[in-house]
Amino acid sequence: MAERAPGLPLSARLIFGVLLVVEVLVVLFALEAMHLATWPAFVAMILFFAVHESKEEISKIILGGAFGIINFFLCMLFTGSTAHYFISLGKDLATLAPVMIYVAVFVFLIVVLTEAIPWLFNSYAFMYFTVAFADLASFMANNSVWIYWLAVELIAGTLLILGVLGVLKFLASWAVKRAQKVSA
Repeated sequence: MAERAPGLPLSARLIFGVLLVVEVLVVLFALEAMHLATWPAFVAMILFFAVHESKEEISKIILGGAFGIINFFLCMLFTGSTAHYFISLGKDLATLAPVMIYVAVFVFLIVVLTEAIPWLFNSYAFMYFTVAFADLASFMANNSVWIYWLAVELIAGTLLILGVLGVLKFLASWAVKRAQKVSA
């Protein structure tokens, strides 16, 4: 996003900024009103900006993000079902060891399968997997919260990205009309 801003006239940047803020506030308000985590939606939008609004990356962001959240849940299942095998290492390591094993396998599969299945095994999946751990307290309080994260990522994340595309399309149309007025 920042890379494109200097190329746009100030008036276009102002319009883009206002419309983007409105979009963000509407989605934030809606998710907060439903008591849903906002991070799954906003990570999708941030990643979309990180790839310079590349339409080709949208499916990888959305599907990879969902895959990352699902793998977070699978990692928690794996940890819960195998931690007792590591209890001789102490309570903390008994929990950490299965997480480390899962992370190692997941990262390895991303590296190996990113060319074959890029819409699932990608850095977006790992980003969501990692950010989900930052909200581990929510999962520990309600181990079905990952389903809500998934829904928010798929629905609100997609809507945020589509909203950005809509704002950009509007700006392009506005710029053409403005240029036509100036040249007339």
